[in-house]
Amino acid sequence: MITELKEKTDDLVKGELTLTKLDFCLIGLICLLVGICIGLLTAPFTHGISICSNNGNNNGNNNGNSSKDGDECCCTET
Repeated sequence: MITELKEKTDDLVKGELTLTKLDFCLIGLICLLVGICIGLLTAPFTHGISICSNNGNNNGNNNGNSSKDGDECCCTET
């Protein structure tokens, strides 16, 4: 096993590396999954991060804050 790894690294240095179909497909699948994960993790940053839900539900509890229109959100956005 170690000699096979040594031969592959020697071939890589020489520029003569061949991949099997399975290795090629696995590398492609890993790249696809990593791209999906990075996209899902960075998606919230494109629209700003909101701490509250902003779903439009106004139950009338303003915690002592009085606003005339009642649409004031008591959360922070970055």
